[in-house]
Amino acid sequence: MSASIMDDLKSFRRSWVHHTGMQLATLSVLAATFSVVAFVLSLSLNLKRVLSNWGDGVQMTVYLNDDLEEDKIKKLKTELGRFKDVTAINFVNREVATENFKKQMASYAPDLLADADFSNPFPASFKLSLKTGVADDADVARLENLATAVGSLDGVEDVSYGQSWVKNYSSFVSTLYASSGVMAVILLAGSLFVVANSIRASISARREEIQILELVGATAAMIRRPYVVEGLIMGALATLVAIGLNLGLHFWQKSVMAGSIVLSRLVPMFTFLDAATIFSFLAVGAGVGAFGAWVTVRKINDGWSASAQGAES
Repeated sequence: MSASIMDDLKSFRRSWVHHTGMQLATLSVLAATFSVVAFVLSLSLNLKRVLSNWGDGVQMTVYLNDDLEEDKIKKLKTELGRFKDVTAINFVNREVATENFKKQMASYAPDLLADADFSNPFPASFKLSLKTGVADDADVARLENLATAVGSLDGVEDVSYGQSWVKNYSSFVSTLYASSGVMAVILLAGSLFVVANSIRASISARREEIQILELVGATAAMIRRPYVVEGLIMGALATLVAIGLNLGLHFWQKSVMAGSIVLSRLVPMFTFLDAATIFSFLAVGAGVGAFGAWVTVRKINDGWSASAQGAES
């Protein structure tokens, strides 16, 4: 480890020794800010992953007219196969549709199914398997266009693919994702002022030291570097604390979800930030700290400390 790095680390340690309260307060505020950013980012990515996983299982049901003849059904199947997004087509006649309904409703409405007057209200249909799932608004729009095209075919009565939940959930995830970006920018901008105040206190405590360095001809880089390094280390430490807090919160969330019958199915889809995202987040946190410090010390070695002292006297 070079002497300059050792000097920077000693400078950082001295700031903590002489301004422990302020350094702890700065670290706490930064860690809390970065924790909120990490939580919202993780939540957005997980909800998007849920949409992608559920979207992979989306099927389109094409309901046919009751009076459609067999040759027209075959012709319609051929037309459906020409759509590039359709990978498989399964025909379900009225009898099979009724049996499927009875199996699903057997435990909910046994009296209704046992009624002799219960008729067969279900039309024949095609179940379409799709090439790609639904992961974003673009996929939703593609799915809507496909449904419109299929619905316009002769012999098709209605088309269903869970339009309501797909569109609403996709819009919710997209809105949350965009809001997360705006929130992250605002919080990170606020972090700059927190770092700047901390560095400003360090500079005020070392004004005489800075004056001496200016008088002996120290370069701007020599004087400014320890403070920029201090901001960088503070940002990195706060980011690590935030990641640790969010990791603990993540495992707690999964344990709560695992205990719920409804939410337990989502547990495998909820994962923590991957290594690349964590590294990027750490780099951003360190960068925010370094930039906040640089904004504060950029005037040092331009006669800043001497002029500041003159103004006080």
